[in-house]
Amino acid sequence: MGLVASSLASLPLVLAWGSFWSTLTFGLEAVFIGLLCKNKRSNIVLTVIAYWLFIGMPISWYSISQYEDFLDSHRTTILIKQLANGILYAHLAALLLPLSPVSRFFSLAGKIRARSIKEQSSHLISSLLITLGILFFFYTLNQNFNNFSEKFAQSHIAKHNSLEYQLSLIMEDNQKAIAELKYTLARVWEDKQQRGEVLLDFNSRNPSFKTMVVANKSGDLINSSPPELVQNVLSQNESINIADRDYFNQVIENSHVYVSPGFVGRGFGRDLIVAVSTAVPAANDSTKNLGVVEGSFVLTSEKSLKQAINNMSDSVEAVLLDQNDQVLMSSEKLKLLSLSPFKLVPGVSKFYDHDLVNLVDGNGIKSDEVYYIEESVFHWGWKLITLRNEQVHASVIEKSLILFAFSIVLVVLLSYLFAWLISHSWSYYMQKLIQLIDRGEDFEKELIEFEENDELPEEISKLYQEIKRSRLKITNMNQVLQNTVAERTEKLQLLNTKLNVMARQDALTKLDNRRVFNDSLNELWIECQRELIPLSMLIIDLDYFKKVNDTYGHPIGDQVLIYLGKELSQFKTDGVKCIARLGGEEFSMLIKGIEHKESIELAEKIRSHIAGLSISIGTDKFINVTVSIGVASIDATKFTSSKLYQLADNALYEAKHSGRNAVKHLELD
Repeated sequence: MGLVASSLASLPLVLAWGSFWSTLTFGLEAVFIGLLCKNKRSNIVLTVIAYWLFIGMPISWYSISQYEDFLDSHRTTILIKQLANGILYAHLAALLLPLSPVSRFFSLAGKIRARSIKEQSSHLISSLLITLGILFFFYTLNQNFNNFSEKFAQSHIAKHNSLEYQLSLIMEDNQKAIAELKYTLARVWEDKQQRGEVLLDFNSRNPSFKTMVVANKSGDLINSSPPELVQNVLSQNESINIADRDYFNQVIENSHVYVSPGFVGRGFGRDLIVAVSTAVPAANDSTKNLGVVEGSFVLTSEKSLKQAINNMSDSVEAVLLDQNDQVLMSSEKLKLLSLSPFKLVPGVSKFYDHDLVNLVDGNGIKSDEVYYIEESVFHWGWKLITLRNEQVHASVIEKSLILFAFSIVLVVLLSYLFAWLISHSWSYYMQKLIQLIDRGEDFEKELIEFEENDELPEEISKLYQEIKRSRLKITNMNQVLQNTVAERTEKLQLLNTKLNVMARQDALTKLDNRRVFNDSLNELWIECQRELIPLSMLIIDLDYFKKVNDTYGHPIGDQVLIYLGKELSQFKTDGVKCIARLGGEEFSMLIKGIEHKESIELAEKIRSHIAGLSISIGTDKFINVTVSIGVASIDATKFTSSKLYQLADNALYEAKHSGRNAVKHLELD
């Protein structure tokens, strides 16, 4: 059974990795534990620890080294994770196997000797301590990993941003200087001597430019710094033309500042040169360019750049690329040649959720190191790439995991020792107490051992007394609980009934409220549509009700509304399905299945009935009121319920504006 379980457990790993080494290690684990536990009871957790330390981890070390989809720097991490998982799974097995359902499922019932009270208490205490210890260490380890990884990544980003900022300052200073120089040259363009003096003065103030040249619109050099560059050529009646250079072509027809890719200087040695150039505009016409001014500086001689790139940190390297992805400068540890093509390829990613890359040299050979990458592009086209060596990150994690593994093993051993000591001290009395409970004793016998025993542990004594009190409390509580539940159930039913009535009834008149009216209107419309019968609505409005309130007060007005509601209720018939108060002094009736003419007749009866009433508002005090009624009927198969309400409301409007105490009607068929 153990071999079957190990095969099933390792199957997902076999499918994912394409290797059977996991089946081998898990299978040997099943055989090892089975042999040790066959004839005598052995501690499963301790057995698993011994297996992985002396057999499983050495085999796995060799197996992982043959699998290229794992980083070598992660080998120890994987082994420690296997050990931790093995302890966790063995601990779960130790907890579950003694349980009756599990024993029956695996046909172990009767084969596993029942544990004594001492063994059970020791098992429970050690299980609790081991569980808490494992959870604590896993949580702490996870927090440390997350914090460290986040700190590591943030440190990388901070170093990258700092270097990017330094490079931007250096290059933007050169670009700004060139951009300002062009306007000075524009003012003295026609004077060759002044033009040369301006160039020399600028170069002396900006020594980062090794050479500087000024070319006319045709590309011929006309000034230089140092001046010997042009003077030596002119003395031989020759000329130098730069019209084929990018730093000339990119700016001669516009006004922006151009930073070139890296190149080897022509005629000025074999140094790596970067050119910064811009067009010189005409003084009186900025849209017309007279020529180009260009400054060249040797990147390898820029100490500030070299220091910034080489002083990142022990784990972070930097590469500066031009627009053509050629190496301009790089950290010395990377050993990259200037102007060599720079290439990165995806690193191992099958079992990793972050992007890793390998560096490929000019010969197409992939480096052994794996890096995390940060990249940014400058506005003039260069790129800055910083690489963080993954092995440095892995080495820190490895140290934490080794400490974690020793801590877990120590927690397991100490937990068993501590649990044994505790269970030994009080298991006897606990066992006796459990026996009393199992036998169902009424605790009136054998009391001396628990009540007159000075050696009885305080916890056991309290537990014993609490059990005695609890039995009586439980009986009393059950009765109180039953009475309370019955009482609250009755109150809840009454309250629900009251709430249901309140939700559907107008509080003043006890007629249906607006909500019930809306629901009834929709339901009746559907019924009339299905049964092909007419649907009618009466909207009844109390005339001059505001005058009643103003004259007699709102309490009298409320009495009038209540009285009117009672009178309207007398007209409830089989056809009148709903009598509701819509709000204020407005009421409505919904009538199903009678002709429009009958609805008008009903409305007239209501109007005349109300007009003939004298409403008592006090001793020997009476008032008379009238109502205006709007009547509407529709064919439910052709018109909506909303249309019915609209027609009735319009009819009411006509009734009120025709002098009140009137009935008006509208019909759509």
